[in-house]
Amino acid sequence: MIVPQLGASISSASLEIIKEVVLKILLWSVPAFFIIRKYGDHMFIDKSEILGNAKKAFSFIPMYVFILLFSAFHLIPDLYRSGKIVLSPSFRTEYILTAVFAGITEEMVFRGMLLNTAMKEHDRRIAFFGNALMFLMIHFPIWLREGVFATYMTVFSFIQVMVLSLIFSCTFARSRCIVVPVILHAYWDILCFVFA
Repeated sequence: MIVPQLGASISSASLEIIKEVVLKILLWSVPAFFIIRKYGDHMFIDKSEILGNAKKAFSFIPMYVFILLFSAFHLIPDLYRSGKIVLSPSFRTEYILTAVFAGITEEMVFRGMLLNTAMKEHDRRIAFFGNALMFLMIHFPIWLREGVFATYMTVFSFIQVMVLSLIFSCTFARSRCIVVPVILHAYWDILCFVFA
């Protein structure tokens, strides 16, 4: 009942974003939260420490280094090609909500739960690489739906997703705070929407 009523007052793109956010919360974040809550004492970073201290997250210098690198990665090619920064004509402010919730939900699952469990049992390099492969594979359905799967695989764009996963994993392990990779992930996604 609620969704049809919402549909009358907002655009279909906005409605799709709302559906995606709600589904990610229900299917990803809620189960991850309960698993971390139940088994968090047996993970690499204890459940009492995983959210960390917000001050600790914002004082983690490597986060700012990656924010600068992410910004340069998106801005420098535009400046080089056209001498100016070009915003995506398809950008909508609703996409910021998608980026923030993707950062929260995906990081709770991939770093907060999966990586955190794997680091307790395996060497860090194996845990990071396994997590990067899983993170890559979760993007396959989106790429298939958007018709870009073959392109991303043949021009090696998929490596970018794995490198990002490794960055998110390293910053999570070093900061011992899920807030850091959440911020980095959301920031990267926002840049992708704004400058695509």
